Amino acid sequence: MAGERFDIERDPDGTWSVIDVMTGLPFEVAGLLLESMPFWLALDLVGFLNDMNRQRKWPH
Repeated sequence: MAGERFDIERDPDGTWSVIDVMTGLPFEVAGLLLESMPFWLALDLVGFLNDMNRQRKWPH
């Protein structure tokens, strides 16, 4: 989705990573890099992280 903070990127080995578009690097949560995962998991996580990011910027 355009304008979102997080996106997914295919890794050379065919797995997927959640990327912070501001840095271009895999995103890290509690010391865990969000990389080398199946597509469905990366897609779910990027949706969750973008939802959380939007809620922080525009609370209800």
